[in-house]
Amino acid sequence: MNLINKKFFLYAAVIVTALTAPLAQAADGIKGKNLLDVANWKAATDSFGSSFRAANPLIQNGEIQVEFTLSAKQEGKNWPFVELVCATDTSLSGVSVVEITYRSESDVSVKFSQSDFGSSGDGSYAHYQTVIPASKQWITVKLNADEFKQPSWAPESTQKIALNLDNVQDIYLSPRLNFETGETSNIWIKSLRVL
Repeated sequence: MNLINKKFFLYAAVIVTALTAPLAQAADGIKGKNLLDVANWKAATDSFGSSFRAANPLIQNGEIQVEFTLSAKQEGKNWPFVELVCATDTSLSGVSVVEITYRSESDVSVKFSQSDFGSSGDGSYAHYQTVIPASKQWITVKLNADEFKQPSWAPESTQKIALNLDNVQDIYLSPRLNFETGETSNIWIKSLRVL
């Protein structure tokens, strides 16, 4: 084999290795880590009556505790909302499980904030989500990504958009509170991991 053929052989081997090696997923840098330690967290509410009370900084002694008050739906206003936002700053590509250790006075919607549905998407906010139950004791649950579904009120056009974790960087935790009367509830988070 002459020198040119050897160089070509080595070059081809490098290309084949690069093409057949498993591609790194975007979320690999955060997988398995407690996102209380590596993500940006904030409490958020609508601007027309809902509120929250929490420590500053939000994470104290290895946990988050937030008291949310959801205001009643007002005629002519958008729907009120309260949520705890975990912003990972990376796509959740390759994530198959979300593991949460929490306590909550109410059921909680766990949502993948997919850009297709938010303010930069169709504006429906019909994010893929699932519900975890209220629990007075600390509990750890594992949620498979395929358990997340769009809400029943999702517009027909939105229902045609599949869950795409390439377009998800944030996870929302939203206590399920009464829109008609308004309601207050506490949530505590000790750990949130993507696996």
